[in-house]
Amino acid sequence: MTEQIDNRNVIQNVLDLYPFNVQNVSLISMKSGRTTWLVDTDEGQKVLKNTQIKPQKMLFIAEAHEHLQNNGLSIAKIHRTKNGAITVGAEQSAFVLYDRVEGNEVIYYNEEKLMETMTFMAQFHQLSKGYVPNPESKKRGRLGKWHKLYRWKLQELEGNKKIAQSLSTDPFSMMFLEHVDNMLQRGREALQELDEAPYQNWTREWIEASGFCQQDFTIARFIDTEDGLFMKELHSITYDLPSRDIRILINKVMKKMSIWDSELALKMIRAYHSVHPLTEDQYKVLWTDLKFPHLFCSIIHKYYLGQKASWSDEKYMWALQNIISLENSKSEFLNQIPVLVKSINDTKEGE
Repeated sequence: MTEQIDNRNVIQNVLDLYPFNVQNVSLISMKSGRTTWLVDTDEGQKVLKNTQIKPQKMLFIAEAHEHLQNNGLSIAKIHRTKNGAITVGAEQSAFVLYDRVEGNEVIYYNEEKLMETMTFMAQFHQLSKGYVPNPESKKRGRLGKWHKLYRWKLQELEGNKKIAQSLSTDPFSMMFLEHVDNMLQRGREALQELDEAPYQNWTREWIEASGFCQQDFTIARFIDTEDGLFMKELHSITYDLPSRDIRILINKVMKKMSIWDSELALKMIRAYHSVHPLTEDQYKVLWTDLKFPHLFCSIIHKYYLGQKASWSDEKYMWALQNIISLENSKSEFLNQIPVLVKSINDTKEGE
């Protein structure tokens, strides 16, 4: 497949489908099942992306991109072909074409940009509502499926615990065993909370709103322009609660700091709240998802499945220590939900 998508004739045939005069094409990158090219045209620079994904799945993502674009989100304009197609299928891969956006890189350690990212996320969720996907697209969603996900992760953690108990001289396994019972307990508590009204009600409401989340909301998707943050592309979407994106980004930021910073977490949530305020019950769902040890499960999963072949034992140990420090320092924050939620709801817009 790589040989096919790197073939100049294939690229030219795809570009001929679009209403632009192409002047030059240069390869930008080839990684993680995605290849991108910079395309110089008579109407400015474009980015052509080929992803190893079924065209029906790309159709779901691409039309969501256009839905956000049409609703006014600051996102690179995606283009349709002369015949009105938003994707071009090629066996088990698909092409999309969108404008290139120029600007500066955004970094996690700039608090001002971090808050802008949270307000952008809030706009993203607000503007995602009302999305009606093409009947031919392959939809993806986890609405109402959190029970299954939590159970699967807890069962895997239990299984890896048994493996660790048989590796008595393995330093990673020894450290894992010191903390796994606490993480399992927190995970089980979170699982029980999904049976309560807040999760059930918000799931029904979000299904009715027909909104989606990005599922991996990272700063790498953005470029900093004179007009503010701009999303370079829509990498993926799924039907799920907005809290999933909030949880993933907050965890990602705290992971880089190696400790839970409650003040920063609240600032991030308040920035989000100023644009897309959540109810007290909806914040309870966010707290449930933050309580579940997603990051702990992730590093344990990677280790016992050997997913990071290039990682040394020392790097695995460092990563586990980092996650344990983060998860343990999060406890006080998780136990103060009534007070913290009140402080979020009392925040006036613009403060």
